[in-house]
Amino acid sequence: SKRDRTVSLTQVKKREGSTQKAALIDRVREAVDAYDSIYIFTYQGLRSTHLQDVRVEWRDSRIFMGKNKVIQIALGTSEAEEYQDNLVQVSKMLKGNAGLLVTSRPHEEVMRWFEEFSVEDYAKQGHVAEHDFVLERGPLTQFPNSMMAVLRKLGLSVEINRAKLHLMDDFVVCQRGEPITAEQAKVLVHLEQKIAKFSVDITCRWTDGTFEDFS
Repeated sequence: SKRDRTVSLTQVKKREGSTQKAALIDRVREAVDAYDSIYIFTYQGLRSTHLQDVRVEWRDSRIFMGKNKVIQIALGTSEAEEYQDNLVQVSKMLKGNAGLLVTSRPHEEVMRWFEEFSVEDYAKQGHVAEHDFVLERGPLTQFPNSMMAVLRKLGLSVEINRAKLHLMDDFVVCQRGEPITAEQAKVLVHLEQKIAKFSVDITCRWTDGTFEDFS
């Protein structure tokens, strides 16, 4: 049977760490045998705290991330080498910012949870802004005067006027459709503006040899 086949690790570039790769392949296959379904999920804006939230919620399941090529080998990179029927289809979907969820929870529950899961967070450099955000000239009452040097370094034209910190000219923090710079990201943090959202999308499902593409 397909699950009894041995796949050579020569498909992975030989280097130090092959033992860890072999162990990961074993863990993935053990999960495939132990749980009912496999899902591929994709994500944007991932932070370790967000991932931990997902792992805690799905602690009765298994999540594999970060070693796509090795996980692909565990599942199979061709029909001749796939661990079970149609797992090569799952393997093909595992690319980029993606992970593997192996679970026995009902399909409806899986889809509903990931559709509803969304976390607001501070934008990182390179995040594409969805809205314009302009800081208008005038008093910056949210900042102490000691922040003047920091804000100037980030590009804001600030002065102390009547013992208050003032912005002398309008400052474009970010523009819709434009990627955010490192300086703009820092300004947003100082303003406590969380304009990014972390979300996870389910792209496919595999259950007992049947593959479904949701992308």
